[in-house]
Amino acid sequence: MPGLSPRAVFRFAGVTTTALALAAMATLGYLFVVEDYVTKPGSPVYYLGISSLIRNLQVPDGAQGREYFGSVGDGNKPAQSQLSFKVPPATAGAVWGEMTRQLQNLALYSVSTKGNEPMVASNKHTVSPGLREAQYTSAKHDLVLLTTYDDSDGGTRSIRFEITHFD
Repeated sequence: MPGLSPRAVFRFAGVTTTALALAAMATLGYLFVVEDYVTKPGSPVYYLGISSLIRNLQVPDGAQGREYFGSVGDGNKPAQSQLSFKVPPATAGAVWGEMTRQLQNLALYSVSTKGNEPMVASNKHTVSPGLREAQYTSAKHDLVLLTTYDDSDGGTRSIRFEITHFD
């Protein structure tokens, strides 16, 4: 059985590269059309729309309902990537500590939780009052919010964690 000729390999590589570039452009176009999106790990929207900071966070053992949300921003609304998940109330303190360590290991440092600093106040978009919130920033002045909410789906109480990166 004869091997592939260099010309055939080159054509295959060219077609594959072109297809991947077109898929990436189509995904980026989709992101700007929909503005807000929910995605799953492994999808093109996940890799192109969710910040690497959020993608690199490890979800703790026992967490349920993991969801990735993103927004390209609009007007005064900044672009954001968000990871949310739920844990039992008994483990919420330990999970808070674990998430705090992960954020600090990503070269983020804590800022005031009062929300009065201009950068924090202009980026804070909390829909409902949280149980606990911490705000982090980096040398690039991006903002990360770690927030917990009381959640009770179907009568079972849980604590919902949201880690939001405004980039």
